[in-house]
Amino acid sequence: MRRVVLAAILAATAAVSGACSSSTFGSDEHRRTHAPAGSAAGPVPTSQQFDRPFPVAGESWDATVTLSNLRIVPASAYADTVLAVDVRAVQSAGQPEIGPASITAYSPSGAQFERIENPAGLIPDPLVPTVMTSPGQEIRGMVAWKMPATDRIGRLEVTTPRTLASVTVTLQPVDPAVQTTTSSAS
Repeated sequence: MRRVVLAAILAATAAVSGACSSSTFGSDEHRRTHAPAGSAAGPVPTSQQFDRPFPVAGESWDATVTLSNLRIVPASAYADTVLAVDVRAVQSAGQPEIGPASITAYSPSGAQFERIENPAGLIPDPLVPTVMTSPGQEIRGMVAWKMPATDRIGRLEVTTPRTLASVTVTLQPVDPAVQTTTSSAS
Protein backbone atom coordinates (compact mmCIF):
# COMPACT_ATOMS: atom_id res chain seq x y z
CA MET A 1 0.00 0.00 0.00
CA ARG A 2 2.80 2.41 0.89
CA ARG A 3 4.52 1.76 -2.45
CA VAL A 4 1.33 2.53 -4.37
CA VAL A 5 0.86 5.83 -2.50
CA LEU A 6 4.52 6.76 -2.97
CA ALA A 7 4.36 5.94 -6.70
CA ALA A 8 1.20 8.04 -7.07
CA ILE A 9 2.82 11.00 -5.30
CA LEU A 10 5.95 10.76 -7.46
CA ALA A 11 3.90 10.52 -10.66
CA ALA A 12 1.79 13.54 -9.71
CA THR A 13 4.89 15.57 -8.82
CA ALA A 14 6.54 14.69 -12.14
CA ALA A 15 3.40 15.62 -14.09
CA VAL A 16 3.04 18.99 -12.33
CA SER A 17 6.71 19.95 -12.58
CA GLY A 18 6.83 18.89 -16.23
CA ALA A 19 3.80 21.03 -17.09
CA CYS A 20 5.45 24.13 -15.62
CA SER A 21 8.95 23.68 -17.00
CA SER A 22 9.92 25.58 -20.13
CA SER A 23 13.04 23.47 -20.67
CA THR A 24 11.03 20.28 -21.21
CA PHE A 25 10.28 21.18 -24.80
CA GLY A 26 13.79 22.12 -25.99
CA SER A 27 14.75 25.06 -28.15
CA ASP A 28 12.51 27.18 -30.35
CA GLU A 29 14.19 25.83 -33.48
CA HIS A 30 13.33 22.28 -32.46
CA ARG A 31 9.70 23.23 -31.87
CA ARG A 32 9.36 24.85 -35.28
CA THR A 33 10.47 21.70 -37.05
CA HIS A 34 7.50 19.84 -35.60
CA ALA A 35 4.78 22.27 -36.72
CA PRO A 36 1.77 20.44 -38.13
CA ALA A 37 1.66 20.48 -41.90
CA GLY A 38 -0.85 22.95 -43.28
CA SER A 39 -1.09 24.91 -40.02
CA ALA A 40 -0.57 28.63 -40.63
CA ALA A 41 -0.20 29.45 -36.93
CA GLY A 42 2.25 26.66 -36.06
CA PRO A 43 2.12 24.52 -32.93
CA VAL A 44 -0.02 25.18 -29.88
CA PRO A 45 2.02 27.98 -28.29
CA THR A 46 1.40 27.53 -24.60
CA SER A 47 0.92 25.33 -21.59
CA GLN A 48 -2.07 23.29 -20.50
CA GLN A 49 -3.34 26.34 -18.62
CA PHE A 50 -4.45 28.07 -21.82
CA ASP A 51 -7.93 27.72 -23.29
CA ARG A 52 -9.32 26.81 -19.85
CA PRO A 53 -11.36 29.18 -17.67
CA PHE A 54 -9.91 29.91 -14.25
CA PRO A 55 -11.53 31.83 -11.38
CA VAL A 56 -10.63 35.41 -10.49
CA ALA A 57 -12.11 37.56 -7.71
CA GLY A 58 -12.39 41.06 -6.33
CA GLU A 59 -13.71 42.52 -3.09
CA SER A 60 -17.34 41.59 -3.83
CA TRP A 61 -17.25 39.84 -7.20
CA ASP A 62 -16.23 36.64 -8.94
CA ALA A 63 -15.60 35.84 -12.60
CA THR A 64 -13.72 33.40 -14.82
CA VAL A 65 -11.02 34.37 -17.31
CA THR A 66 -9.81 32.35 -20.28
CA LEU A 67 -6.61 33.20 -22.16
CA SER A 68 -6.11 31.69 -25.62
CA ASN A 69 -4.46 32.08 -29.00
CA LEU A 70 -1.13 33.53 -27.87
CA ARG A 71 0.57 34.69 -31.04
CA ILE A 72 3.06 37.03 -32.65
CA VAL A 73 1.34 39.71 -34.73
CA PRO A 74 2.99 41.23 -37.82
CA ALA A 75 3.55 44.93 -37.11
CA SER A 76 5.76 47.30 -39.07
CA ALA A 77 4.98 50.14 -36.63
CA TYR A 78 7.31 48.69 -33.95
CA ALA A 79 10.94 47.59 -34.00
CA ASP A 80 10.06 45.04 -31.29
CA THR A 81 8.01 41.90 -31.80
CA VAL A 82 4.30 42.36 -31.06
CA LEU A 83 2.72 39.64 -28.95
CA ALA A 84 -1.08 39.27 -28.55
CA VAL A 85 -3.48 37.05 -26.60
CA ASP A 86 -7.26 36.60 -26.72
CA VAL A 87 -9.11 37.18 -23.43
CA ARG A 88 -12.60 36.04 -22.44
CA ALA A 89 -14.11 36.95 -19.07
CA VAL A 90 -17.48 35.76 -17.73
CA GLN A 91 -19.17 37.21 -14.65
CA SER A 92 -20.12 34.84 -11.85
CA ALA A 93 -21.26 37.32 -9.17
CA GLY A 94 -21.06 40.99 -8.26
CA GLN A 95 -19.73 43.56 -10.73
CA PRO A 96 -16.27 42.51 -11.96
CA GLU A 97 -14.12 44.94 -13.93
CA ILE A 98 -11.66 43.31 -16.29
CA GLY A 99 -9.47 45.19 -18.75
CA PRO A 100 -6.08 45.09 -20.46
CA ALA A 101 -4.34 46.39 -17.31
CA SER A 102 -5.43 43.15 -15.61
CA ILE A 103 -3.14 41.09 -17.89
CA THR A 104 0.65 41.35 -17.89
CA ALA A 105 3.32 39.54 -19.95
CA TYR A 106 6.82 38.67 -18.74
CA SER A 107 10.02 37.21 -20.15
CA PRO A 108 11.42 33.99 -18.59
CA SER A 109 13.82 36.19 -16.55
CA GLY A 110 10.88 38.16 -15.12
CA ALA A 111 11.23 41.35 -17.18
CA GLN A 112 7.79 42.85 -17.80
CA PHE A 113 6.85 43.55 -21.42
CA GLU A 114 5.38 46.94 -22.32
CA ARG A 115 1.66 46.70 -22.99
CA ILE A 116 0.51 48.53 -26.11
CA GLU A 117 -1.99 51.06 -24.77
CA ASN A 118 -3.85 51.60 -28.05
CA PRO A 119 -3.44 48.47 -30.19
CA ALA A 120 -6.17 49.43 -32.69
CA GLY A 121 -4.90 48.59 -36.15
CA LEU A 122 -2.62 45.85 -34.80
CA ILE A 123 -5.33 43.58 -33.46
CA PRO A 124 -8.95 43.54 -34.62
CA ASP A 125 -10.71 43.59 -31.22
CA PRO A 126 -8.75 45.27 -28.38
CA LEU A 127 -9.96 44.48 -24.87
CA VAL A 128 -11.45 47.56 -23.22
CA PRO A 129 -12.00 47.95 -19.46
CA THR A 130 -15.54 46.77 -18.79
CA VAL A 131 -17.71 46.45 -15.69
CA MET A 132 -19.93 43.40 -16.02
CA THR A 133 -23.32 43.93 -14.39
CA SER A 134 -25.36 40.75 -14.84
CA PRO A 135 -24.57 37.10 -14.05
CA GLY A 136 -23.26 35.27 -17.10
CA GLN A 137 -22.28 38.47 -18.92
CA GLU A 138 -19.24 37.92 -21.11
CA ILE A 139 -16.59 40.21 -22.54
CA ARG A 140 -13.99 39.35 -25.17
CA GLY A 141 -11.01 41.16 -26.59
CA MET A 142 -7.30 41.03 -27.24
CA VAL A 143 -4.30 42.43 -25.39
CA ALA A 144 -0.94 43.18 -27.06
CA TRP A 145 2.61 43.83 -25.83
CA LYS A 146 5.96 44.81 -27.30
CA MET A 147 8.57 42.08 -26.79
CA PRO A 148 12.25 42.64 -27.67
CA ALA A 149 13.08 40.64 -30.80
CA THR A 150 15.77 38.66 -28.98
CA ASP A 151 13.54 37.78 -26.02
CA ARG A 152 11.00 35.05 -25.33
CA ILE A 153 7.73 35.02 -23.40
CA GLY A 154 7.83 33.26 -20.05
CA ARG A 155 4.42 33.82 -18.49
CA LEU A 156 1.23 35.82 -18.48
CA GLU A 157 -0.39 37.03 -15.26
CA VAL A 158 -3.99 37.98 -14.58
CA THR A 159 -4.22 40.32 -11.60
CA THR A 160 -7.43 41.28 -9.81
CA PRO A 161 -7.95 42.59 -6.24
CA ARG A 162 -8.03 39.05 -4.79
CA THR A 163 -6.29 36.99 -7.49
CA LEU A 164 -2.87 36.66 -9.04
CA ALA A 165 -3.00 33.89 -11.65
CA SER A 166 0.22 33.07 -13.44
CA VAL A 167 0.05 31.17 -16.73
CA THR A 168 3.37 29.63 -17.79
CA VAL A 169 4.24 29.65 -21.49
CA THR A 170 5.98 26.40 -22.40
CA LEU A 171 6.08 26.68 -26.20
CA GLN A 172 6.79 29.93 -27.99
CA PRO A 173 4.36 31.41 -30.51
CA VAL A 174 5.47 31.14 -34.11
CA ASP A 175 6.33 34.38 -35.90
CA PRO A 176 4.19 34.55 -39.07
CA ALA A 177 6.97 36.57 -40.76
CA VAL A 178 9.31 33.56 -40.64
CA GLN A 179 6.78 30.95 -41.72
CA THR A 180 8.13 28.86 -44.53
CA THR A 181 6.03 27.17 -47.15
CA THR A 182 6.90 23.71 -48.31
CA SER A 183 6.47 22.75 -51.91
CA SER A 184 6.21 19.20 -53.09
CA ALA A 185 8.59 18.10 -55.81
CA SER A 186 6.94 16.61 -58.85
